[in-house]
Amino acid sequence: MNTIRAAVPIRAGLSGRVNVVTVGMFYLAAIVNAFSYMSLAPILVAAIFFLSIYSLLIVSPLGGLPERRMFCRVFSVGFFMAGIAAIYANQFQDAGQLFSDPAGFFNMATSDARGLSMIQIQVAHEGALGIVLWRSVYDFFAALGFEKARYIGTTVNITAVSLTGVIGIKMIRQLFGNDDYRFRRLTLLVSACGLFWLFAGIHLRDSVVLLAVSVLFYAWLTFMMRPDIGLRLGLIIGWSFLGLLFLGFLRGEFVFVPVAMAFAAIIALYLGRIEPRRRFVVHGLMVLGAFAAMTLYQAYGAELQNVINLRQAGYTDLANAQQSSDSLGMTLIVNQPMPIRLILGSAYLFVFPIPFWSGFQLESAYNLFKSVNVIYLYFVSPLLLIAVIQLMKDKKERTPALLFILFLAAGFTVSIAATSLETRHFGAFLMPILVLSTVPDLREFHVWRQYKIFFILFASGVILVHALWLILKLL
Repeated sequence: MNTIRAAVPIRAGLSGRVNVVTVGMFYLAAIVNAFSYMSLAPILVAAIFFLSIYSLLIVSPLGGLPERRMFCRVFSVGFFMAGIAAIYANQFQDAGQLFSDPAGFFNMATSDARGLSMIQIQVAHEGALGIVLWRSVYDFFAALGFEKARYIGTTVNITAVSLTGVIGIKMIRQLFGNDDYRFRRLTLLVSACGLFWLFAGIHLRDSVVLLAVSVLFYAWLTFMMRPDIGLRLGLIIGWSFLGLLFLGFLRGEFVFVPVAMAFAAIIALYLGRIEPRRRFVVHGLMVLGAFAAMTLYQAYGAELQNVINLRQAGYTDLANAQQSSDSLGMTLIVNQPMPIRLILGSAYLFVFPIPFWSGFQLESAYNLFKSVNVIYLYFVSPLLLIAVIQLMKDKKERTPALLFILFLAAGFTVSIAATSLETRHFGAFLMPILVLSTVPDLREFHVWRQYKIFFILFASGVILVHALWLILKLL
């Protein structure tokens, strides 16, 4: 454990308070995990992952003080949340972890997928890339003498979420330069996110999906900062095709993500404040985008539409099975016509679950993290609203890069509302929202005052929604 503490950048410019929180959280996480598994093995596995990636951040261009600070904080918090999830599974017999999707992924990664190729796994169980990644890590640690226990897979997830935070810092560098205020804002937003706790702590593929989507988002953002038809365009096309491949082997319906990012980029370039000499880039991208869209639709359109329809029907059936017909979600959103579902469903993603306290129990870590996340969103949503208002009011703020982020945040929110209405899927697209939430500068008095007003209004709306829920329950 002394090694871990030495790895945290104590003298590298961190404040004592940040250092104490991060190191203290890691120690607490170590205690919780050791207690739940009755073993020191989870601590050793976490130490190996932490030291390996932290060393990489020191010697590679990925590094930098804010990046290392983000990685340390998110890894420590994620490790602690994995310990909480372990207590739910090991001590409280959490059925969601022991018998549902997490159990299926664990069994596939540790035994059922042995000797199968990624194509063969994909036929039997969606999410083949995540399974292959987990399987490789489980086999590696088994060769070192560790048992194939759940904590190994969740440590992979913790690392993926932590690296997503590092990518987020890179995005802030692209947008705002060396802005320590926004570095710290994003570090707080990522480390406090309940959905990211869920991704880190439970044996699901969402952490890898989050990382893949965020890497692709960063690649497009880099292009949007200096768009040109040439090498940079060739690179982003290459990244997009890789995204199609990887996301197809992680979550089938997410193959639309690279295409959606391309369209968001084209619209942002067309509407944003851009140098006249770069206007030809917009027209070139429009031609390429239209060609790519027609080609992809011709090749995969019917299959993708079938997948989306099946998933939407499946999630609707699940919602009907799990919720009473008079529940707020079923009454106001799931069974409504699509235009109403898009509007109310998009808002619902920021206030679900209703009631917010439904997850505070000892049966499901999954629901616990979701309840924590909605409280988190109560505080983040006013930041997002202020950022949108600033972009709409100030033409100087309306750069192609920021418009691109805005269109992604809005587009992905509407897409999830139209399909699954599942906040776990929404979490894979949270990084554009969190980056956009760093735009408002709360050090300015009028912005801070605006935030307080919007928070009060948002909280009032939440209270009204809960009052409506109570009325529906009593009728």
